[in-house]
Amino acid sequence: MRIFIVEEQLVQITKEVIDAHQYPFDIHLVTELAAILRDIGEFPNIYFLTADSADVAWQIRELDVHGYLIFFTDCAGALHDIVGQYIAPTAYIVKQEEISRSWDDIAFALQSVFSREMLRQNTNCFIFDNENRVAYEDILYFETVPRTRKVMLHTRNGTYIIADFLKNIKAGLASHAEFSGVNSYLINLNNVTRIDRKNGIIAFKGDAQIHAGRRVISTVYKDFQSQFLH
Repeated sequence: MRIFIVEEQLVQITKEVIDAHQYPFDIHLVTELAAILRDIGEFPNIYFLTADSADVAWQIRELDVHGYLIFFTDCAGALHDIVGQYIAPTAYIVKQEEISRSWDDIAFALQSVFSREMLRQNTNCFIFDNENRVAYEDILYFETVPRTRKVMLHTRNGTYIIADFLKNIKAGLASHAEFSGVNSYLINLNNVTRIDRKNGIIAFKGDAQIHAGRRVISTVYKDFQSQFLH
């Protein structure tokens, strides 16, 4: 996993933290924010960003669904602009006059990244907004919330609003063959009980069902057959 750092003054202290804890992170110094988008490579990565780089953070989040955004700023008040964005940052660090005083904050942020990454790699849960998790087996379907940058997650036990694009969620679940995604839906085939192609209905375990268009119904029906009716 790489750490993209724009500010050279943070490199040495971050390297010291990595060496002290033997984290499997490699530092990648870039001279400009745009270089991150060009060199982003494999996912996920860690990104040290300044508080005024929310626009680039949005682009990073679209590419790297599970990436870890850590914002640095000289002023705590500047963090309010970041908090208002739906980009799920991992940490905020207010830089001290002497950069060495930020050692503990950087160490805490990287420990958080390491712990979350280990959990993400060794879990049977879908994790969103960094700390919320739902077992895959409990997921019924995802659907976009019209005219927003949000997705509604429907589960056996309730619903959640996720501040993300559906295409990012689809990308994050691409290796899970049980999910069928088309248009504004991503459906867990393991929880589908009936597909009524004539009336455009997909029914799930419990009482949930959705009414969908012909393309959605056809795609989900095809994927359902491929998954279960060999």
